Amino acid sequence: MNILVSYNWIREFVGLKESPEDFARRISLSGPSVERLYPQAPQFDNMVIGRIVEIKPHPNADKLRIAVTDLGVEKSEIVCGGSNLAVDMKVVVALSGAMVRWHGTGELIRLEPTEIRGVKSSGMICGANEIGLEEAFPHAEREILDMSWCKAKPGTRLAKALDLDDTVFDIEVTTNRPDVFSVVGLARETAAIFETSFLHKEMPVPSLAKSVDPLPLTVLNDEPKLCTRYQAVVMDGIEVGPSPWWLKSRLHLSGIRSINNVVDITNYVMLELGQPMHAFDYDTLTGNTIRIRQSKPKESIALLDGSQKTLAASHLVIADEERSIAVAGVMGGEDTGVTEKTKRIVFEAATFDPVSVRRTGRDLDLRSDSSLRFEKGLPEEQTQMALARAVELCQKVACGRMVSTVFDLRSAPRKKIKYSFRPERAEQLIGVKVPTVRMVKILKSLGFGVTKRSPFRKGKALYDVEVPYWRARDIEGERDFAEEIARVYGYSNLPSEIPNGELPVDPVDPVLLAEGQLKHFFASLGFTELLNYSFVSSELLAKANYKAEDCLQLANPLSSDFEFMRPSLIPGLLETVHENIGLFPRGEVFEISNIYIKNNGANLPEERLVVLLAAYGPDNDDQLFRRIKGVLEAGFGMLRRRVEMHREISTDSRLWHPGRTVDLCVGDTAIGTLGEIHPGILELFGINGRVCTAEFDLSALIGTSVEGAGYQAIPQFPSVRRDLSVIVPKAVEYGAVDAILSNVSDLLREVQLFDVYTGEGIPDGHKSFSLHLIFRHGDRTMTAEEIEVEVGKMVKLLASKLQAKLRE
Repeated sequence: MNILVSYNWIREFVGLKESPEDFARRISLSGPSVERLYPQAPQFDNMVIGRIVEIKPHPNADKLRIAVTDLGVEKSEIVCGGSNLAVDMKVVVALSGAMVRWHGTGELIRLEPTEIRGVKSSGMICGANEIGLEEAFPHAEREILDMSWCKAKPGTRLAKALDLDDTVFDIEVTTNRPDVFSVVGLARETAAIFETSFLHKEMPVPSLAKSVDPLPLTVLNDEPKLCTRYQAVVMDGIEVGPSPWWLKSRLHLSGIRSINNVVDITNYVMLELGQPMHAFDYDTLTGNTIRIRQSKPKESIALLDGSQKTLAASHLVIADEERSIAVAGVMGGEDTGVTEKTKRIVFEAATFDPVSVRRTGRDLDLRSDSSLRFEKGLPEEQTQMALARAVELCQKVACGRMVSTVFDLRSAPRKKIKYSFRPERAEQLIGVKVPTVRMVKILKSLGFGVTKRSPFRKGKALYDVEVPYWRARDIEGERDFAEEIARVYGYSNLPSEIPNGELPVDPVDPVLLAEGQLKHFFASLGFTELLNYSFVSSELLAKANYKAEDCLQLANPLSSDFEFMRPSLIPGLLETVHENIGLFPRGEVFEISNIYIKNNGANLPEERLVVLLAAYGPDNDDQLFRRIKGVLEAGFGMLRRRVEMHREISTDSRLWHPGRTVDLCVGDTAIGTLGEIHPGILELFGINGRVCTAEFDLSALIGTSVEGAGYQAIPQFPSVRRDLSVIVPKAVEYGAVDAILSNVSDLLREVQLFDVYTGEGIPDGHKSFSLHLIFRHGDRTMTAEEIEVEVGKMVKLLASKLQAKLRE
């Protein structure tokens, strides 16, 4: 979380004289990190306040006039086309060297002395959009910025006149510290780190004057678990209008647009104290009632951002007697928003369940500054301080007065949180000796209540430390006290020591190691890696013959194209082939990624790391299967795992080609499938050709035993190769031939299939296998007669087992 905050605002609550740079450096070492500094004054260099003392017509232009302007030390004539120019008006004058944006558009330009239609102009009278203040001071086209409200004398620097001699910090706040997501919270941290006074004092809500006749209001809380505290007060006599500059500028520097004085008060309190607030138009509440309840099914609400949202029964809302008027913790409703006609309001300060706010915001696709804070968890004690501040500001800038008591609905009283604290234990955790007095001082400066327990424990001091309400969610025990002391003491003050002893070595994950090896191996063979989305649509699943109800469905998908978590890498592969086959008719690809198997009865799926290897090409390409099979076998060999291929298909044949598919098995366990995709599936994807793919579970493969590896000496005697071509019935597979040959002779070292042929010279219903047979004897060179004997035995056995014949 990041917050933009004014340095001047922080210094209202803590006495500091450090420069912005020194402040940022030191606070970053011991507290929230300052990411960037934005000095405000430099953009207004060479800009001053001027007062128009005389207006003369321009001799050469009807729409231009010459404004004689008092700049304090002198009076200058400035050519100006502002439609609202008037005598005695205070204006912003940009002098030579100032950077302005001409008519509020384009790039910044540097002003130089110039003549306009023959008249010398000693500067430029600016509109708000020309100096970057259009959001704070909106005005019509051709109007200049009217500064008559400003008390600064002519000649005063604009940055000083607007109290913009300031620096805005972009500060990163960790998620567990919502208390620092405010000016007061940052000031409290600053006071502790710089060892200075924290000047903020919590104020009580003023009581209702006895002379006031209270306006009726009923506040009901039907969901005390989701809304643990709700406070409200009615204010009358409201004068809705623009905010004063001091309030408007604080919002502007914090990145929030000014709306009107009432809405600005709620935003100001949120920035200052970290407590979101809301203001309802009292006269728009039906039955003078506010009820915290869950939404009715399909109830709708028009919100302040102009959107119309349909609510679900699980959404927490603020309602009157008839309708929802706000989505609790997220955004207010348009019908009860504050307008120029509003005369009476209800200020709301509440604490909502962070999980409820987060889920509602996600369901409705809504984010706001309020929800960002509620989602982190806010303390119930904060609402009263915020309500008191809002009442004070409302009386000051909107002429409001209290006309009701403060309604306060709270689920349970605050329970004080205390933990024991042992200074010697803190020293052990920090690793450096810090005086106990210093430890206690640091904890107290951060708001902790520290009390020494008596008697001492074994002669050593023992303390009870009470956690302040704004730290109740992130302080969980004694160890956290040590962390607080260490950071405020200064990590930079801790001694640097080079570690000694044996460095720890993380164990290597065999699955990750295998994943890396396979990626390099496949890429070295020319395969292209795919990276597809983990989310798929129901249409894509249906085309690949997967049932959507068997897959894990997301509760809040980004779109219908990403509604389900993929159960396989194949649907994404086929979609990729479809998109690329027009430009690349042939291709070899791989992907190693997780798939997600629906785990009935559990919220999270079973994740499996899966390897996908694929090749695609034209219909007449019958080498795809052999190519993928060969690469797979080489990959398994590299991983030293034995994987067998069986024709008993365990997967749905509607996805796989029934005659060109095998199971990949380790022992009796199938870990994947190798085969061609069914032509019917390819047709659904618009793929005209063949796609052969292998998909297997890498974790299951690596979980199997590794084949033993041992040293084998280089053969002393040469090997002899004989080529053999046999004709077999067409139904006979090469695997059967290989199995027979492997068990015939101890002298046969290797069998290589180099050709499969059907056609001229081969009887119908038959095919020819051409093989390289590699023989070698371990003790001597083999003779031709010995080889012929071995080949003869093989031909005879093939003939008896497979009805094979030698091809002439």
